[in-house]
Amino acid sequence: MDRDELPRCPVCQARFRDSCTCPRCGADLAPLMLLMAKAHRLRQDARGALQVGDHERALRLAGEAQATCSSSKGRELWLLCAWLLALSREGKAFG
Repeated sequence: MDRDELPRCPVCQARFRDSCTCPRCGADLAPLMLLMAKAHRLRQDARGALQVGDHERALRLAGEAQATCSSSKGRELWLLCAWLLALSREGKAFG
């Protein structure tokens, strides 16, 4: 994960990684960490869908991941999925 992508505490904006409590202000980060984990799983599933050529499912999963917990890398994945889906639909239209 890029340093700019490290998550921040929603209360004090301190960067955090492996603790369910903010090291600066003591806020409970568990709900945010659960959302981040869910988004990660959705992105992994989107990558899997891309590998088998299911571009429509990949785009849906990548979009759900972004809605759950957005990131710049997640947006890049979503854009790739959208582009590949458009290409596959274009190919079907001319095929």
